[in-house]
Amino acid sequence: MLVRMPALLLFAFVLFASSIATAQEAVDVYILSGQSNMAGSGNKSQLPEQWKTTLPSVQYWDGKQFADFDPMALNLNGGGRFGPEVGFSGTMASLHPGKKIYVVKFALSGQPLHAGFNGAKWMGEEPGPNRNTFYPGTSPEDPNMGNHYRRLRDQFTKAFTALKEAGLKPELKGIAWMQGEADAKQEISATTYDQSIALLKSRMEEDCQSGPVPFAMGQVLPHVPWMERFTHRAEIRQAQDDADMRNGSERAILGVWNVPTDGMPLLADTVHYDTTGQLMLGTSFALGVLEAANQMKMVAAKDDPE
Repeated sequence: MLVRMPALLLFAFVLFASSIATAQEAVDVYILSGQSNMAGSGNKSQLPEQWKTTLPSVQYWDGKQFADFDPMALNLNGGGRFGPEVGFSGTMASLHPGKKIYVVKFALSGQPLHAGFNGAKWMGEEPGPNRNTFYPGTSPEDPNMGNHYRRLRDQFTKAFTALKEAGLKPELKGIAWMQGEADAKQEISATTYDQSIALLKSRMEEDCQSGPVPFAMGQVLPHVPWMERFTHRAEIRQAQDDADMRNGSERAILGVWNVPTDGMPLLADTVHYDTTGQLMLGTSFALGVLEAANQMKMVAAKDDPE
């Protein structure tokens, strides 16, 4: 016997089924970017056994698709090298067992952030088109946007698109940034580094269609004495300190968390972190992102006691 469903009930059922079909699971995405110490000089053959484990709960963007984070199999920085992503991923996985996260990394050695550079060459303070820099421009259509930022944006845009096509809803949850050595070579780029970071952070959030997120920034050039080519090392480290949301400075940026690197082991060149240093750096980035997120919640609660 055929039982007919009342029209109103049928309509409600169709709406409910449609909402299930269109609902998207929100997933957490973290972007790791910067120059050579983000690319990484860690040696995979020197990794302790516990860091070699495949992490299915961490999905890593390989440039074309997301894959289980397998530090020994993935091309993290050439065949045998790795950067902070190993410590970052392992720490996040251990602190949030069973929670899936998505990691997108893009790094280029020796490259600047300030708009006045074109690669290693200083062109003057004013921005210009088609320069090799991470300068994000003042808008998505800015013709002076740096070539490196365009490539970074292309990577995280492709990653977000892949997640959406898989029926997921990607949400940017944090950024880890390891860069600044190149900007330490000019006075203007060093003294205004906090302003460069503020623009980079806001533009990445805009391009990811996100609100403010934690931005963990590694302090540059910990070794003393530092190499002579980093002429404004003191100024850029001061600008990084000023940008930190905890310090009370009028130059502080909501969400920016300056990650101390003093004491992290370096290679003989005194600039790049060795295997242990890279693991420490990645772990510190993960903790910094999470601590900054908690601090941002406290600030929001204080501003809106309701």
